[in-house]
Amino acid sequence: MVNKESQSVRQLLMSLSIALAGVGLILGMFLTFRVEGWISTGLRFVTDAGAGLSLTWKLDGLTMFFIFILLLGQGLSSLYALGYLKEYEEKKKSLLSFYVPWFLFLGSMYGVLLADDGFTFLLTWEMMSLFSFFLVLYEHEDPQNQKAAYIYFIMTHVGTVFLMAAILFLYTSTGSFAFEVWAEAVPSLSTIQLNFIFLAFFIGLGTKAGFVPFHIWLPYAHSAAPSPVSALMSGVMVKIALYLFIRLVWLTIGPGPVWWGWLFLLIGALSALVGILAASVQSDLKKLLAFSTIENVGILTMALGSAFLARSWNNSWGMDLALIAFFWHTLQHMLFKSLLFMGAGNIIQTTHTRNLERLGGLIKRMPKTGLAALIGIIGITALPPLGGFWGEFMLFQSLWVNTAHLANGWSKVFLPLFIGILALVGGLSIATFVKWFGISFLGQARSPVAEKATEAHSVQYIAPLIAGGLAVLSVLWPARTLALINLPLSVMRTGEVTPIMSAVGTPLNLSSVYLILMVLLTAIVVILSKRGIQRVTATWNCGAPLTPSLQYTADGLTNPIRVLFAKVLGSQRLVEGDFVGTYSLRSLTYEGRIKAVSEDIFYRPLIRGLLWFSSQIRKLQSGSIHLYLAYLLVTVVVVLIIGR
Repeated sequence: MVNKESQSVRQLLMSLSIALAGVGLILGMFLTFRVEGWISTGLRFVTDAGAGLSLTWKLDGLTMFFIFILLLGQGLSSLYALGYLKEYEEKKKSLLSFYVPWFLFLGSMYGVLLADDGFTFLLTWEMMSLFSFFLVLYEHEDPQNQKAAYIYFIMTHVGTVFLMAAILFLYTSTGSFAFEVWAEAVPSLSTIQLNFIFLAFFIGLGTKAGFVPFHIWLPYAHSAAPSPVSALMSGVMVKIALYLFIRLVWLTIGPGPVWWGWLFLLIGALSALVGILAASVQSDLKKLLAFSTIENVGILTMALGSAFLARSWNNSWGMDLALIAFFWHTLQHMLFKSLLFMGAGNIIQTTHTRNLERLGGLIKRMPKTGLAALIGIIGITALPPLGGFWGEFMLFQSLWVNTAHLANGWSKVFLPLFIGILALVGGLSIATFVKWFGISFLGQARSPVAEKATEAHSVQYIAPLIAGGLAVLSVLWPARTLALINLPLSVMRTGEVTPIMSAVGTPLNLSSVYLILMVLLTAIVVILSKRGIQRVTATWNCGAPLTPSLQYTADGLTNPIRVLFAKVLGSQRLVEGDFVGTYSLRSLTYEGRIKAVSEDIFYRPLIRGLLWFSSQIRKLQSGSIHLYLAYLLVTVVVVLIIGR
């Protein structure tokens, strides 16, 4: 029985979050399309930027785009949470520890986007990390969730250490925290200093974004958090780290040497490939989506890398294509991944399992969730006509234009390799999500919980359907989508600003085109379905009854990928057969395991080394007062020598 007071509080707070997002979107559209003069120069909220430790804020076209993404994510996730949180009420679990960090997490993300100086940025960044940690830890009764939150907490603060190093270095060099002051001081910095700042930002922000090999927290945290939080973290939070690459690297410390672009391109390709390979062999419903987020962050990073390279080579067309691909895919991924995490949340709540092997046949029992998930699958796998296809298509174009722009050299040889990697990632993505959707929704139920599944609360399938509808609308009405993308482009372009249509041509209003195609396809299906006599009968299985055990398993469907990329995945398998005679098989036992390669190769040896070093340092604490006095004497002598 749901407590009426708790129900009212849930409805009030989530409705407030939805209303705030709606008001923000309306106000943003009014400012953007009615008062356009401020987009390039920006609106500053505090005039003494960077003076002392004051908090300074700035709103420009780049910030506006990502605030639009955040407002959409907030509205969709809050609408979904309106129904999702009802289960916690029925379990008598307090929602206060969800509401407080939820609103503070949202507020801190706005703070990071609006920050115009290093101190404000670090303060709001740390708040964003801390409150998202509490949300990941919300279901702390599960030891696995505690482990996930702990790993996230450690990794995000490792990244913060590198960010603090870069910001404090810039502060000591300029005497100010203001981004504008840093940009003016960049010409006076040496190449070594610029490279140090860039690498510190790259590691610090890349850890939050989920770059390989700093990605280990993401599959744990995104899968452990409640589904509305997963949707917000995957759809929005990781994009904020990419936004800061543009704000702090592209706009503040400048284009830099060519190898910066190559590093973005290389790490992006590595993240995309490792992310989708790891996703393809997962049987956990949400962990698969989390690894897919790493893949899509990799694709976005490749777009940034292509843009950096084009900027270094003065290739404005290639740069525009890469940036349009980046912002287009940012919007589309937020919609599709939020949708899929909501769909996963519906499945988990009705079946109480995240194991794909225990699902199946849900399309008959959860048709509305299944429809929304199908839209998300088409988009996330970059299949036409939805927006995921057009974002990756423009990235392909950007890489090719960059290649064609070069006269000769090793760059012209290696750039096409990244086109091949992107194509491979696209193929693996299709295989992965065919498994995710097919094993979950198609075929027969593989367990009693799947047989008893029912459709989720109406709000819980309306929210993903709205996300899918917005994704379709963005393609049917591309002129408005490109107008939104033009906001950050107007800030990022240097020199003469050319219209966005110079890169992509004049977009058509595609609604009429798609409507005609839909009518034609419907007519063809109707005509073909009326030809001949239809016969419906049971599936033939050599006379034996058709049982769920005869279906493909989740592991079996993508086993070729597991075998082909065994070295990359760290795949291990053990097959034992019990034979009668030479050829007759009585039973077969199969056991497969995927190693956490990054953890085994890098993190566990590093942790063992740190523990060993700590044990050696601990020996200094002998308990002898005479030894401690000797330490003090040596320290004083060294300080006197250095300060002489």
